[in-house]
Amino acid sequence: MYLIPLALLIGAAVGLFVRGSFDYLLATRVVFWPIPVIGVTLQGLVGSGLGVPYPTLLTGIAMVLIAVTCAMNLHLTGASVVLFGTVLNLLPLVFNGYMPVKVGAVVKAGIADSASIDLVRLGATRTFETGDETLRFLGATVPIEWLNEVFSFGDLVIVCGLANLGFRLFFPLRETATYYDEASDYDQYRDPNQPDPFDDYNPNEPTWVEPTANESGATSQTIPPPTPQTELDTLQGSASLSPDEEEK
Repeated sequence: MYLIPLALLIGAAVGLFVRGSFDYLLATRVVFWPIPVIGVTLQGLVGSGLGVPYPTLLTGIAMVLIAVTCAMNLHLTGASVVLFGTVLNLLPLVFNGYMPVKVGAVVKAGIADSASIDLVRLGATRTFETGDETLRFLGATVPIEWLNEVFSFGDLVIVCGLANLGFRLFFPLRETATYYDEASDYDQYRDPNQPDPFDDYNPNEPTWVEPTANESGATSQTIPPPTPQTELDTLQGSASLSPDEEEK
């Protein structure tokens, strides 16, 4: 089952081939990225053939960790597809305690013939189906002859999700939004008749000009002249006298 992680690398290679960039990968935000690393490591230990104890339990824990990580990173393209495929593989493992494998699929995949089917060594969490399993159709029932492998529907869904994820990590649907891109989204809510106070603002223009120094080293400053005031002939608040009152 080491062919499944290769889908991520293939998708990444295709993304780079179509003018992708490592800058997009560096700008990708992955929430709690150590969790899927632990899950993939547990699955690698179970599938390594080292005789790890409790393989079904460890595989179930690994799938839960991967599913939780995908649920927390739904902003990544392909994460929801990987989540769906992981749940499909987790269901028969929980209900049956193993992943049921169809005998006819093993024969069609070219792994062994009907006479030597008992010599086939399955994985730590896989067992030939007996017909009494729950959700048997979610087991390993899809043979791929040119790979000599038998996959489940969940495996195929995960392959599609990983390929899409790897492609979009290097070639996203759109570039990472900047501050100005996000600010432009709010222009539609601004009144067009209201002037923008920051239209003429230049952040690089200094707001204070240092006074120039003369030859003696002293700085000269220009003092603006006082504003001329109009002289008043009479005091404010006093009433003017009429000609008759002046004669008296």
